[in-house]
Amino acid sequence: MENKDNTNFWRQTAISAEFVRINAELQKGARIISINGTTANSAKSLILWMLQRKTKKTFVVVSDSNGDLETWNGDICAVADFDSQSANRTDNLQVWSVPSSDNDIYAGVSPHPETMERRALTFWKLTREKPDFLLLTARSLVARTVTPDELKNLGAFLKRDEDFAPEFLIEKLAACGYVKSEPVNGLGQFSSRGGIVDVWSPDCKSPVRIEFFGDTVDSIREFDAETQLSTGQLSEISFAPMREFAASPQDFRDWAVLANEKFEDERFARAIQDRAEFAENGESFSGWEYLLPLLNTRKGSVFDYLPKDCVLIFDEPATVENNLTTFYQTLTRRFIEIDKA
Repeated sequence: MENKDNTNFWRQTAISAEFVRINAELQKGARIISINGTTANSAKSLILWMLQRKTKKTFVVVSDSNGDLETWNGDICAVADFDSQSANRTDNLQVWSVPSSDNDIYAGVSPHPETMERRALTFWKLTREKPDFLLLTARSLVARTVTPDELKNLGAFLKRDEDFAPEFLIEKLAACGYVKSEPVNGLGQFSSRGGIVDVWSPDCKSPVRIEFFGDTVDSIREFDAETQLSTGQLSEISFAPMREFAASPQDFRDWAVLANEKFEDERFARAIQDRAEFAENGESFSGWEYLLPLLNTRKGSVFDYLPKDCVLIFDEPATVENNLTTFYQTLTRRFIEIDKA
């Protein structure tokens, strides 16, 4: 009886006007779709879920805010869970998101670490595979970032019996946002002692322990974070970055030199001095993520990471457009205020 009810439910959705409209556009080869006027987000999610299953393409949903990403993610997963109870079971749903920082870039405040981690992990995964759904905010769509090649270079890939200097691994981990901790018991942490390096990457279920013989990877083992005991052997492992851009102590020192040259005007003296004091010592400072592009220009965007055959879907495009208009107006106003200060 339940399977019959589920079948009727899918059938009713498949003949809805919005489903028919979007399906017709997709059949004509449309790569950009707009969704307007369907008030319930759950209804939108159901329609897109059915069409994604049909086309097998990555659906890139662009919405207004980070809160919308959570709503979309919850609704799509709920639809998938409902479908898993039917005869047409679908497993291994991949729904990824690229949140945006809500900070004022001129306020001297860094993005939330969780936002940076989620962005970096999604970009990292996009260089390797395609999701079923990719959820973006309007601001994440237009923000500059690193290129896919630059991002892949931030992470690390190790294979047993191949060379990878442990000192180089530690430098890469620290530069891309990992925190040194002894013992390792949380995501984004690493430790080193002798020829052993422990790491817990955000794309791994468990931390791993790498033993080196000189510069050669001698063994790679998963271990339990609570007991610190090994649970299994691995032949290879990859470590995703914890943020989408690297920053080494030398990068900060180089930035301090450029910043002092470029912002030598007296009106910038106080703001630059406070930051340069940290940077000259190779240390980060609040809001550095928005200032380091002075040293390394960001040449990429989220478009560089999208699968070639993806479908862009704008959720309430008028709202998205208004959001971006307000965003750019605010940036312009804040720039003028800072420039005149």
